[in-house]
Order: sequence, then C-alpha cells, then structure tokens
Amino acid sequence: MIEPIANEWRELSILLKVEEAAAVLRVGRSKEYVMTTLYVASGGASGLPGLRLGDVLRVPRFALEAFVTTGRIVQLFPHGSARRTTRTRSIRWRR
Repeated sequence: MIEPIANEWRELSILLKVEEAAAVLRVGRSKEYVMTTLYVASGGASGLPGLRLGDVLRVPRFALEAFVTTGRIVQLFPHGSARRTTRTRSIRWRR
C-alpha cells in the first residue's frame, strides 16, 4: 500500500506551483498562498514551506511530503536569515 503513494510523490515536479501544493493538501489556493507567504516572511518559523523565486512562490516537493507525512515544518533556511521580501507598491487612483 505504501508503494503507490511513493510513486505518486515521485510523479510530482521537484518544485510545485502554489496551486499544485494546494491540490495535494486539498485546501484552497488562497489559503496556500497565505500559508506559504507566512513561511517566507517568518524565515521558516511558521506556515507551509515555500520559496520565493523572483515574483513567484514555489513549494519544494520534499518539504511538502515531509509536512504531509510527519506534520513537521521543514526548515529551508535558518531562522532569521530570510530577508524581508514584501514590497510596497504605490497605487495611483484615477479621478
């Protein structure tokens, strides 16, 4: 019974899109974005494992598999080493 599950994990990409990770967890895309953004912003202290690659978020397959099978959050980088990744954008209102 364990073998088919292992094969399913191997069929996934090494880095998943947030939508793909959400499908594995059976949660909504928005929830996955919030949890992955929290992970990146907290330096891996909380949330679901993810990486920011430029303007996109990706979820490493091994980290997602560890979270699903053990419930533990994988540390992709040491606490406090993450730079603040949030950007402020100016919003221009039209009259």
